Amino acid sequence: MRTWTLIICFVVAVGLALFIGTRPGDPVHRMQDLQLAVGFGVLILIFFLGLAVLLDIATGRIDLSLLLTEQGGGASMSRFQLLIFTFVIALSFFLVVTSSPKLPDVPANVLALLGVSASTYGVSKGIQASGGLPGKGAPPQPDVH
Repeated sequence: MRTWTLIICFVVAVGLALFIGTRPGDPVHRMQDLQLAVGFGVLILIFFLGLAVLLDIATGRIDLSLLLTEQGGGASMSRFQLLIFTFVIALSFFLVVTSSPKLPDVPANVLALLGVSASTYGVSKGIQASGGLPGKGAPPQPDVH
C-alpha cells in the first residue's frame, strides 16, 4: 500500500511541476505557480501518507491498544497529558486556520505548554529507564541479607 501511495504522490508532484514549468508567462508568475504546485504536491503526499496510516490502523497492522500504557502495565498520565495537549492545540490551530485566510502566529505560551507536556513525558521515561520508580518498568532489586 505504501509503495503505491508514494508512486501516486511522486507522479502527481512531477506532473504538476511539469505542467507549471511548461506554461507560458513571465518568470515571476511561473515561480509563483511552481511554488503553488509544490505546495499542492506536498499536501497530496501528506494526505496519502495519512490515509495509509489510517488504513493500517483500521486493518490492525498498527496496534493502538497500548498507546497510553506504561511498560510495566497501567495507565501513563504523562502520555495521556501529551496526547490531550497535542490534540487540543492541533484542533484549535485547525479551527483558526479554517476561519482565517492566512496562517496565524503561534503564541509562545502555546509552544511552552507543548514543551512542558513533552518534557514531562521525557522526564517520566528517563526516570523509568534509570530504575527510579520500582514497579514501573524498573528491574526488581535483589534482596541482600
